[in-house]
Amino acid sequence: MARSRSAREPVPTLKGRLRGRHGESLASRLPVLRTALEQQRHFRREQLAQLDGHCGTHEQPAPAVASGGEDRETMLALREVDALVAAGAHRALADIEMALSRMRTGRYGYCRSCEGAIPLVVLEAIPKTTLCLTCQ
Repeated sequence: MARSRSAREPVPTLKGRLRGRHGESLASRLPVLRTALEQQRHFRREQLAQLDGHCGTHEQPAPAVASGGEDRETMLALREVDALVAAGAHRALADIEMALSRMRTGRYGYCRSCEGAIPLVVLEAIPKTTLCLTCQ
């Protein structure tokens, strides 16, 4: 387990961090991982735009539907589902943005908690991860 970095120690740059076997492997995979993250970001932004447009369709039930309690419950349930999906999409988008930011600052591939290396196989499976398996 890696030790925590003290406040006085400088954070290594990307060039300084990408040493050794993990760093070399990570450096060679960064373009692919960045592309995957950018695609995920695009998907989440589109998903949120669709949800924003879709939420308005659940606001007011049609007049013929408004009298039925069952239809009102259906509309409320649909709004709740939309809200949950939107919340998850917002969290995923925030994670993606954090991972891309860590790429820009040279911290990608290293745990934001313990600074230990995140295995490349984990990054390839979940490119937005910023925590090692132990810290998750």
